[in-house]
Amino acid sequence: MNLSLSRQIVIFIAVFSTNVAYALDSVNLDLRWNHQFQFAGYYAAIEKGFYQEENISLNLRRGSANKDNISEVISGRSDFSIGNSELVQARLEGKPVVAVSALFQYSPEVLLSLKSSGINTPADLEDKIISTNTGRLEPHLLTMLEMQNVDLDSLPPITKKSDYSLNALISGEVDVITSYLTNQPYILAQMGIDYQIMDPQAYGINFYSDILFTSEAFFSKNYLLIERFQRASLRGWEYALANQDEIITLIKDKYQTTKSADALRYEAQVMTTLIHNDLVQLGHINPERIDAMAEATIKYSKQEYDLSNMDGFLASTEEKNILQFQWRLRFLLVFFIIATLVILLYFHLHKNLRRDIKEYKVLERQLKSAVNTDPLSGIYNRRKFAKCYKHETDRSLRYGGKFSIVMIDIDNFKQTNDLYGHEFGDEVIKKVAIILSGGVRDIDICARYGGEEFILLLPNTDEYASGILAERLRVAIEQYDFIAPNSDRVSITCSFGVAQFQGGATAQSNIANKNSQHEGTIACADKALYIAKENSRNRVCYWSVISATLAESA
Repeated sequence: MNLSLSRQIVIFIAVFSTNVAYALDSVNLDLRWNHQFQFAGYYAAIEKGFYQEENISLNLRRGSANKDNISEVISGRSDFSIGNSELVQARLEGKPVVAVSALFQYSPEVLLSLKSSGINTPADLEDKIISTNTGRLEPHLLTMLEMQNVDLDSLPPITKKSDYSLNALISGEVDVITSYLTNQPYILAQMGIDYQIMDPQAYGINFYSDILFTSEAFFSKNYLLIERFQRASLRGWEYALANQDEIITLIKDKYQTTKSADALRYEAQVMTTLIHNDLVQLGHINPERIDAMAEATIKYSKQEYDLSNMDGFLASTEEKNILQFQWRLRFLLVFFIIATLVILLYFHLHKNLRRDIKEYKVLERQLKSAVNTDPLSGIYNRRKFAKCYKHETDRSLRYGGKFSIVMIDIDNFKQTNDLYGHEFGDEVIKKVAIILSGGVRDIDICARYGGEEFILLLPNTDEYASGILAERLRVAIEQYDFIAPNSDRVSITCSFGVAQFQGGATAQSNIANKNSQHEGTIACADKALYIAKENSRNRVCYWSVISATLAESA
């Protein structure tokens, strides 16, 4: 007996759907280096079946120093790989690479020297021999040096390649090498060798690193596959970061790694501070930061690159999804006329739902903003700052990190208020808030602490770097023209107090760290601010200097 046409269609759809559901897409991913926690998210996504849930079969291929991953991806021999700032230069050169997501919000590559060398700041690098992995300094390192007024032309030619080896540094053949925060410092610590790190992120430089990328050709044909792969990978990273010990055991058991469990654990802890998934959505890429990386690459490479080459560097599947939907709709109209009404109804409801969700999110953001924002200045209030301060303190204590607090007070504010009126005083507070919030990084916290007092929380920043920032802000406020209602030009200045919190302090820590632990970093910054106010105002005072003076006089 022949089956009816409708039953044949149902059977065809069922068989077709079954085949699609179980046909896994094979994907190749080239790693940058040997197996280690740097790639833990991909291991976790494989082990937990996240790729399989997205109908993906992933083939991980170990990297090496002699392998050009960009060429592998462009040629089609690999579908995905992981890169750093060299991706931006490749795109400027016209190579068809496309960034999918960024794992590290900060580059882990730093300058490493021995403590005995006496090289403590970028200014100490002049006439020093620097060894790098590529034979040149990367843009984020050059940006750090230039920010510290180092004459780049005075640096000796960089002719040696280190491959991140410590031998030349330990033997004294070179003075400084490029290093990964996650690896070489741990090795030196295990050898009992004291070292010094110059980290660009301490100077406010936030270049992305460990960027997952593909080729334009692969993206144009497999945009939905890329979405699925990215989704599964990010789920893997979320799991790996939340279950570090489990994934470390997995790496030791299933992947050929040369690292010990302690080395992998150290790598995981440092990576957590670079990823900052507690502050930024995992994998997020800010186009403005990519533009800044491109501009720095052009500046220091001294090549006539066209910045417009960066158009299309960031993967966006929105237009591709619209085109695919239109193709599917036409296909369905040919075979299922009746289904058209259902589809139109679905999208009508979907549109209304998205509108309702959007309105709800707007309302939710407004409510959150009202709770956490100071109504006059428009920046965070004291309540929100207290939450951020507690979170940063807990994180620093857990991972042995550091952060700094900067207290700011507008000098002679009461006299200004009395002389020119409260409306002008409010305008002064608003403008100072704009200058302070506009002069810090995205991850920094700027809040109005009360009255004419403001406060900054600077994660992963020591007292020295915080003082540089405070001085820059002090000068910006001092040089700004405040115009009173009677058209007078009013000079407004601020005093600053800086204190550093150092996680993992011991009984042998110096007096500054002891006081920061027992009295609170905010209290120490407030005392430094008091000293600044007592010493002619309009200045930056450091708690470490004050506590050292107190110790000497004790």
